[in-house]
Amino acid sequence: MIDYQERPSESGRKPGTLRVLVVDDNEASALTLMWAVESWGDEVRACHDGRTALELAREFHPDIVLLDIGMPGMDGLEVCAALRADPTTANVKIIAQTGWGDTRMRQRTAEAGFDLHLVKPVNFEVLEDMLSLFRSLPAGG
Repeated sequence: MIDYQERPSESGRKPGTLRVLVVDDNEASALTLMWAVESWGDEVRACHDGRTALELAREFHPDIVLLDIGMPGMDGLEVCAALRADPTTANVKIIAQTGWGDTRMRQRTAEAGFDLHLVKPVNFEVLEDMLSLFRSLPAGG
């Protein structure tokens, strides 16, 4: 007998799993985050620039975006604003991941529409707790 918790949902995902998009211009950082998220049982995709992030978000339909702030070209603040402006991604949960943890940057990420702010180097226990928080929210919450 298959336990309900192990049965894939209509979308092909097991209940309680998240789709996570990692966006970081540092490929090693993105890969490390990707491995961590996969090890927790979630679906994950990664990319390394803002324009690709917007395209991938529309295709992948993530629940969570882990978004680096200091990227060349389109920075994370601009990407967040574009995600919020697009009806297909407006409600995605967005976590800033940045080396800047000062009060001013936290204020800027909040004003830009980020849900949470995570300072690099990423503490994986804190990240896992953040993702667990989102898993516990009702659908669309």
